[in-house]
Amino acid sequence: MTASRALRGTQQRSLWLIALTLVAFAWRVHALDRQSLWRDEVDAVYFATRHLPDTLSMFTGPAQNGPLYFVSLRPWFAVLGSREFALRFPSAAAGVVSVLLTWQVARRLLPLRPPPGESAATSRVATVAWVAALGMAANPYQLWYAQEGKMYTVVTALVLLATWWWLEGIGRGGWRPWAAYWLTVTVAMYTHLLLIVLFPLHFVWFILAWPAGRRHWRGYAAALAGLTLPYWPMVWWQWEMLVADTPKTGFSFTPLEVMARTLLLNQSRGFAPLGDWVWLAPLFFLGGAGALLGAGDVASRALSAGREGVVLAGWRRFALLITWVLLPPLTLYVLSLRQPIFTDRYLIWIAPALLMVVGLGMVAVRRYAPVAGRALAASLLVYVLGVWLYAGWLQKTLPMKYDLRGAVTTVAARRAPDELLILQIPHLEYAYRYYTSAFGPRPFDDSDARLEPWMGGLWTNHGRPDAESRAEGDWVMRSRTAGFRQLWLLRSEAEMWDRRRLMDAWLEEHADRVETRDFHGVQVQLYRLREPLSAETTQE
Repeated sequence: MTASRALRGTQQRSLWLIALTLVAFAWRVHALDRQSLWRDEVDAVYFATRHLPDTLSMFTGPAQNGPLYFVSLRPWFAVLGSREFALRFPSAAAGVVSVLLTWQVARRLLPLRPPPGESAATSRVATVAWVAALGMAANPYQLWYAQEGKMYTVVTALVLLATWWWLEGIGRGGWRPWAAYWLTVTVAMYTHLLLIVLFPLHFVWFILAWPAGRRHWRGYAAALAGLTLPYWPMVWWQWEMLVADTPKTGFSFTPLEVMARTLLLNQSRGFAPLGDWVWLAPLFFLGGAGALLGAGDVASRALSAGREGVVLAGWRRFALLITWVLLPPLTLYVLSLRQPIFTDRYLIWIAPALLMVVGLGMVAVRRYAPVAGRALAASLLVYVLGVWLYAGWLQKTLPMKYDLRGAVTTVAARRAPDELLILQIPHLEYAYRYYTSAFGPRPFDDSDARLEPWMGGLWTNHGRPDAESRAEGDWVMRSRTAGFRQLWLLRSEAEMWDRRRLMDAWLEEHADRVETRDFHGVQVQLYRLREPLSAETTQE
């Protein structure tokens, strides 16, 4: 009877996992290409499809990030082409894998007994693993990056896999888990440079797990020593940036409290306009309950060693979890004291730990509110998941990414071969080349013919006086627009290049604006010069 019940429980659990996987996949793939690529996504296509030596040079170039991700896209594009769906699909797939890995890691890190009267098979929603996995499936922040053609959901999956192998190595030992750990972390570092933050996190884990991990310290030490082989080349390549006395990263310094607030809010609500944060109060309540009461619950319900071989006390497991939440932001802050490097997506991989804390809050509510705890916990979970699904729907349906696709296709359809294209910022050339292509394996090949004639907009953020900048800008605009009658201006993020809008002032002075069309985050304008400039006029 017991064996039959266990079998039914395993089958039931498998069915739930299959259902969760399908739902997470459908939620990520739905409307995957509805919104245009934004600038960084176009860059990903360019880095992956340009001449292979140029992409491979990112492995040795200073301040380069994600070379392995871009190299891996190349054969993918060779088979499926470079359309938006093809670019973003690996991110969506990695997001689904992260859901399943979160479930696995939570079961290993925080193995709780089911509440009294429930079997392990039927206690689905009340366990930390299920709550964390459901949260990863529905979280709008995870959804956003699962629908973006960058490496951030891949990073999350790699961190979870590395963490799984670390727990396997500490629990069971043997060379296989540590070899797999070494390989996973190596791949992770070359997928995103700042995953070097995993080094201090897992080292602190090893200290917290002592003396339970004493039997397997040699395996971890060997893996850690082996990781210096792929890491030292990175130090060599990045040395100039590390020792520089002036900022080299392009980021501004972010105070620790601002980092914490940004991480908490973005990972809690994504980027949808939800309004007041009070809508997230139930989520914060569960997180607070998990953080305050979770240690006692883990300590009182830790299971026996089982197949792990080594037992970690409950309070140690809880300490591992909290360290996962707190140490990566602190490490990034310390690194930023030397070179500012913080942006919230670099720490997307602390989300599983945050959701495990929320799962502990669910368990705590059920445990400390015996009368209505189950109903209250279920209601809070349903509410949070509902808010997150609504936020995810807003992210899918509202125009949130800059509509480069709409702007470029509009200009390309109407622009005559003898009309000059002005791109402000000049980096928009890659978006124009991409969106005027046939989206094949090499969309940027032969794109000069589609782009010419064109010029980059004026750079005026150099700090020189207005009069000097205007005089220089007048000479540049006169020389570059000479011989043209009509000018198309494609503008997006112009403040990065021309905060004072001196180029716009020149156009208004010397040309008539014929038409303006606004797209989300992008503007298209058609100008007609009042007096076409010639080379003689320019020389004068």
